[in-house]
Amino acid sequence: MTSTISPKFSRAALGTLAAGALAFASATPALADDHRDRDRGGIGAGEIIAGAVVIGGIAALAGAFDGDRDRWDRRDRRGWRGDGFRGGGARGAVERCVRAAENQARRFGGWRFADVTEIRDVDRTRFGFRVQGRMVVEGSPRFRGRNFDRGRFTCRLDGRGAPRIDFDGIRGLR
Repeated sequence: MTSTISPKFSRAALGTLAAGALAFASATPALADDHRDRDRGGIGAGEIIAGAVVIGGIAALAGAFDGDRDRWDRRDRRGWRGDGFRGGGARGAVERCVRAAENQARRFGGWRFADVTEIRDVDRTRFGFRVQGRMVVEGSPRFRGRNFDRGRFTCRLDGRGAPRIDFDGIRGLR
């Protein structure tokens, strides 16, 4: 049977342990000083042990406040937290729509380059997100004369499959 310990509890326990180690380390040199054996100018074994304990306590404190943040940030990026959308919330929806609009313009429109220049609106709908923006395409051998075009796109994303893209004002795409 496995048990999970919350990050707050483990951080508090580690802090208590480090504080105890520091208190023990400060008492160790005083106990190591024996009045019968005078120091001859060198470093004694008690001082070495005390230094190692102090350094270990500092390292434990530094490690306690360092590692958990990255794990929670990864969960945020994947969309496990936030506004309930598995694809990363509104930011994830925008990223998926931009990537899908550019790929569809290149693949199905025959344009060599496609670039989303502006995101005009991001709306949370009943089923997911609707993202509207502007894009520029260029480099199609199908169209003579003006070798570029500009237009708008609307992307509907419900989180269950590929985004649905509608283009407006770009030759070769609808």
